[in-house]
Amino acid sequence: MRNTLMKVLSSAALLSAIAVPAVSAETATTPFSDIAGSYAKDAINELVEKGIVNGKGNGKFDPSGKIERQDFAIILAKALGLDVSSTPTSPTFSDVPSDSYAYASVEAAVKAGLIKGQGNGTFGTGSNLSRQDMAVLFVRALGVDAQGKGSILKFSDASSISDYAKDAVAVAVGFGLFNGGTDGKFDPKGGAAREEVALVASRFFDAKEIIDSQTPPSQPDPAPTTPPEPAKPATPTPPATSVPSSSGGSSNSGGGSNGNNGGSTPSQPETSAPAVELVSSSPLNIGDPIKLISSKVGKVYVVPYAATPTSKADLDSLDDRFKSSVLYANDVTEMQTSSLTAGEYKVYFVDQDGRMSAPSDKIVLQVKDEKGLTIARVNQGSSILLGESGFVLRDTISQELGQEIDQEPNQELDLLESRDINDLIQVKQNGDTLHISYNTDSRRFEVIANGIPLAEIEIQPTPESSVSVNPTEDGIQISPGGGTTESTEASLRFTLYSYTEEGEQGKELGKVDLPIRFDFTAPTVTGVTYQDGVITVTTDQQMGALPLVNSITYSPSGAFNGDEHFLLDNVPVIALSEDFKQLTIDITELLLNELPLNENGKFRLVISDLRDVAGNLSDKETLDVNISNVDPNPIAEGE
Repeated sequence: MRNTLMKVLSSAALLSAIAVPAVSAETATTPFSDIAGSYAKDAINELVEKGIVNGKGNGKFDPSGKIERQDFAIILAKALGLDVSSTPTSPTFSDVPSDSYAYASVEAAVKAGLIKGQGNGTFGTGSNLSRQDMAVLFVRALGVDAQGKGSILKFSDASSISDYAKDAVAVAVGFGLFNGGTDGKFDPKGGAAREEVALVASRFFDAKEIIDSQTPPSQPDPAPTTPPEPAKPATPTPPATSVPSSSGGSSNSGGGSNGNNGGSTPSQPETSAPAVELVSSSPLNIGDPIKLISSKVGKVYVVPYAATPTSKADLDSLDDRFKSSVLYANDVTEMQTSSLTAGEYKVYFVDQDGRMSAPSDKIVLQVKDEKGLTIARVNQGSSILLGESGFVLRDTISQELGQEIDQEPNQELDLLESRDINDLIQVKQNGDTLHISYNTDSRRFEVIANGIPLAEIEIQPTPESSVSVNPTEDGIQISPGGGTTESTEASLRFTLYSYTEEGEQGKELGKVDLPIRFDFTAPTVTGVTYQDGVITVTTDQQMGALPLVNSITYSPSGAFNGDEHFLLDNVPVIALSEDFKQLTIDITELLLNELPLNENGKFRLVISDLRDVAGNLSDKETLDVNISNVDPNPIAEGE
């Protein structure tokens, strides 16, 4: 283990921006087609194996979808192995009746003291689970004392956390179940996403294992086989030497139970797992100390974020430069970083009894630059979508998706062929975001401030990634490599260097990796309808460009046996819906010649160049649209 851990410490490749642990051989495959780019992919697979979470059908997990409170109760009951076989005769909550699919799980969680409802006799069925409520439920399940811990919260929106949840949020963060956002906020009332629940549940198992391993099992009192004998007087023992108090009395006055003086029973050793919390904000320049607070006295260790130490022995095998003593609990301790290299790290704490904390949040160490430049993702959970045709990474996008256009119908929106690097990563100088431009001469990206280049960005796939990166006159062409599938794991690395006019590579100032999601599946039409002069086409994926409508014809008989009328010479007005999964074709003007429509008639639509946001192109399709399939008097929603 020592050699393995030290290899991780010395490997620059593993000091890159890794949001979740590397995928193991056991979890390299997944039953779901939509989690390849999820930061919680490993956690989702783990919980699927344990039978705790399920998909949404059709091979989908819906990682970014919200989870409702009753569904989380089911996950909680499965995770803790609660008894769901015995249920009360009458429901605890009015909105979880006995015939609810979640009834047994909700009642089991109530019986275990985990769920208390919303205070008005309701549980909140149908409501999205909030992040703060997820923290409360998981901390209750850990069985740790959270009282008073909320005072250490450092989030900028800590005042928005409900009073009942503050202590639990602090404990959950201390055990590494939650991290805050890159903006320093916790977002307590934000809805918990399905992938987030999976990740926190996985971390919960790790924390629970640490707590349980340090808590001795309770021993039942043995049943006496003979009547107990009367207690005999204890043999006198010499009194322990007491230390005078400031008032001149004994420090053991009153025979308190917290000491061992006067023959009282010694107090039991503390068995709760320690916690560590970062005070420093990431990123830090090398040379600046890492500031942290631990709940106990002991030793703190800083390890690469990709490392996975499992014991105190693993941590003790590190060099002394990765260790520091904590002399005061609940006080700020500083770890020196001058001997560390640039990269991503996390911190563990071990108390004097050898108990190991959960890891801290990620902290990035970067080379101090005289210009104060830093590089990071625009969004912490962002990823790059890559289709079969790839795309060109540039510094500007001329047209936004969904913008109404009057160009030729088969002309693709620019988004399919190019992406804006400024939407993926950002370079800041003293808190200000600088613009990244593409230099067509050097064919590299430059960071510009007041018209002056300050740094350059090199783009390469990470060593294990099957992706090609080729500079062109217009930008960097990013394409999938041979043998790549939608489940292939890959990342793109952005490295920031100081600028040199001679074109040589300057000093490395930082780097960040963005995961790549592959999508090679073209969209398909799932429905087509006609009503009031408008044909609506619905697809199974978001569309990234307006398609080419080759022709529209109308047959009064619906047989297309020679009686059809050709309607389309040029493309009519086409618009995408807000979710980009529907397009509408307005043929009202084409019908102004009072073309007789009847309930047996049909429109025939020939459409091609249907593309999704990854640029995947569908085959030409012929779609027949019934006139009679539309209710002439539709019922308004809500009636």
